[in-house]
Amino acid sequence: MRKREDHPPVDSESDEPRLIALLRSGDPVVFESVFRAYALALVDFSASYLQSRDAAEEIVQDLFTWLWANRHDFNPQSGLRPYFFSAVRNRSLNALRNDATAAGAAEWMAHAAIADATPADAELMASDLEAAIEATVGSMPARCREVFLLVRTQSLSYAEVAAILGIAPKTVAAHMTHAHALLRARLGPWLNG
Repeated sequence: MRKREDHPPVDSESDEPRLIALLRSGDPVVFESVFRAYALALVDFSASYLQSRDAAEEIVQDLFTWLWANRHDFNPQSGLRPYFFSAVRNRSLNALRNDATAAGAAEWMAHAAIADATPADAELMASDLEAAIEATVGSMPARCREVFLLVRTQSLSYAEVAAILGIAPKTVAAHMTHAHALLRARLGPWLNG
């Protein structure tokens, strides 16, 4: 039986072909190390779409359950990280399409009410700024918002985002430029004084 120490941490792209081969062979220690390396970031990413940590955890758990069941056929062409983020993105979007709830609408209305509040003190002003940032990000065109969240909240490179979304890295850069322009324009009152 293999020990955990037999496998280095999952953090190197050069190790990916070996890791994928071990995953395909059904090595449970490698499967667990891959899960531990990616699960938290994937849950955070899914939660940015779903606004529910529980639902995001379920999405990620379903993905890894699927991976284990289909491990013999698993062969991500773009690498583990782009594959996992792309799969979680698609599953999250499907969940949103299939599960538009009143809770989501109530949350959106609460954010809108906070964004319209007049600041009375520094704490309230900080709360308003946070709401304005959320509202600005939420109002970005869908693809621009996806790119911005992948780069800013998941610390993915432009090349990784391009692989996940199936677009060119220059398109990612253009979306980031647009996102920054929207943030500067809408957050002017906080930035200027």
